[in-house]
Amino acid sequence: MVEITVAICTYKRPEIKQTLVSIAEQKLPDDIQLRVVVADNDVEATARENIVKIANDLGLILTYVHAPSRNISIARNACLANCKTKWLAFIDDDETVSNKWLYELYKTALNENAEVVLGPVKSIYPNNTAKWIVQCDLHSTKPVFVNGVIETGYTCNTLLNLESDHFKNETFDLALGKSGGEDTDYFSRVFKKGAKLKYAENALVFEPVTNGRASLNWLAKRRFRMGQTYAPTKFTPTSGRLFVVKLMCKSLAKVMFCSLMSLLFCLHASRRYSWFLRGCFHFGVMTKLTGVKNIELY
Repeated sequence: MVEITVAICTYKRPEIKQTLVSIAEQKLPDDIQLRVVVADNDVEATARENIVKIANDLGLILTYVHAPSRNISIARNACLANCKTKWLAFIDDDETVSNKWLYELYKTALNENAEVVLGPVKSIYPNNTAKWIVQCDLHSTKPVFVNGVIETGYTCNTLLNLESDHFKNETFDLALGKSGGEDTDYFSRVFKKGAKLKYAENALVFEPVTNGRASLNWLAKRRFRMGQTYAPTKFTPTSGRLFVVKLMCKSLAKVMFCSLMSLLFCLHASRRYSWFLRGCFHFGVMTKLTGVKNIELY
């Protein structure tokens, strides 16, 4: 019997009910047993009773953990600490999963001999969302390939083989728990230790985009913070000052190029904002290299 734990970090989101419903509807072979860990990041464990009841009604094997407060890394580490199985899958508390989601992740892990498997997250936009936001679809998530290799990951749709030595003594950085990017940092460290990251394109997850996030302001802040998180992943213990200077110059050149392209496409909204947001990312890299603290998004 293979056991797989699904981990969900939550903070005052009623949408977790639909997340749990979609987990309960997974189509799995008879030799796979599913477990669920929910880490509640609220100050008080006010959601305990409701979450336990939902899980019981759905027939889910649940471990509820109170992991206060308001620092997502605390909740993610609580999931790691309370996972008693070899396999651990992370999703967010406002997502729903396709009914073959978990099996697709697991199948890819076996076929590719991978320590980490990432799946796509498709965003569902409100009807009143600006057309350019839907066209750019920057809220959806897929892994980034660098020369055919995935060098980091995310926790909104991923499966981990925790028995791999690459995860030994690795936890999510508490310093990034309010800014975000703790998952990028975590998987970057695991990758540098030799973990193999693969992609399961059929392991679909769906995430609704709130009106507050369907805006240029939110996207710009997020891309800027992503750049701040990305910068340290390029360092190694042997990286010297010259390396940092080169990376700074490279980032500055990219910011200038993105600004120019934004001007060239000033009459084409989706291309204009796409280039602008790419520039925000590289500007975030620059600021991190100068020692600026990560902005807090949560």
